[in-house]
Amino acid sequence: MNFADLKLILVPTDFSESSELALRAAIRFAQAFHAAIEVFHVDVDPSIVLPPPLDTITLPRLFERVVAETATRLEGLVAEVRKAGVTCTSAEEFGRSHAAIVERARVANAGLIVMGRHEGNALGHALLGSVAEKVVQHAPCAVLVVPSSSPA
Repeated sequence: MNFADLKLILVPTDFSESSELALRAAIRFAQAFHAAIEVFHVDVDPSIVLPPPLDTITLPRLFERVVAETATRLEGLVAEVRKAGVTCTSAEEFGRSHAAIVERARVANAGLIVMGRHEGNALGHALLGSVAEKVVQHAPCAVLVVPSSSPA
């Protein structure tokens, strides 16, 4: 990776502590390499698949509130990044986290993804895998995974 060509850093967020740490790291990278940041949030798909004859239902009122709250939180993060002197935008999508992050990086032509990693339990990781791990495997650019806590 040629950091001299770094123009955009994608920072996925779920508004957790590990996402905050990743955003702070991304701000430092952006300042050092004069890059912009895009803060990106993925909401779960607002549809629920049920067995026939119901098939699929949506919960529009619940998701309208979630989208509004997410927009407010993203605006706060964008303001924080801009306060640090870095150009910043935000985006939000519905879908599966890892797939949406990879696709957003591709579409936005991100040169780097900086994301947090949650310290989950072994069973959860075995069943679901790690979003960060899946992003690393499929990303079209470099990925920096920031641990949620420093090793002791």
